[in-house]
Amino acid sequence: MKYDLNKKPTRGAVRTLDAFAQTMFSLLQEKPFEDISVNEISNVSNFPRATFYNYFDDKYDLANYCWYVLSQEIHLEEYLKFSPEELIDVYFDRLFDLLSEKEELLDGIKKCNSMDGLLINSFLNYFKDLVRKIAEEFSNNYDNDVPPELVADHYCNTILLVLEWIFLRNNPVDKAKAHKYLSSLLNNNQLREKNVKE
Repeated sequence: MKYDLNKKPTRGAVRTLDAFAQTMFSLLQEKPFEDISVNEISNVSNFPRATFYNYFDDKYDLANYCWYVLSQEIHLEEYLKFSPEELIDVYFDRLFDLLSEKEELLDGIKKCNSMDGLLINSFLNYFKDLVRKIAEEFSNNYDNDVPPELVADHYCNTILLVLEWIFLRNNPVDKAKAHKYLSSLLNNNQLREKNVKE
């Protein structure tokens, strides 16, 4: 992203970034991402194009910032206080809660944007990168001959598969049921037992 998120933003920067993000979230519920222009974002947010380009390279950069805004609600910075074993459940819960709270926003975005389109893939890839970092913490303590990177990918992909199936593919279940699906897929005990019997 063009704007450095590591530095402490001024009040003006916070206000400007928030205005652009909220505009993008609103527009994404009205039309496909491909039909949104920088001119429209600037006009709706009441900022000149030059201000937009002070913060973002393009609308794709703004979309990534929108995912960043959502990700801040799961407090990734707290991961150090959890044991590696707790991390998977804690972040699954946090992502589940976030997506539940943002269900209206997601429904609006899904209504206007294809599930296989650029925007949804951008959303999934952003969160996949975040979950992979968490899964890497877990995989370093995984007692097996499987390379840690492969373990991290396995956990990351499974967590996002369950969440995508529930929230993006319209298969609503409660958190307890979602945990059951995740646990079954990660542990795969039934499949293992079946293969042993055969």
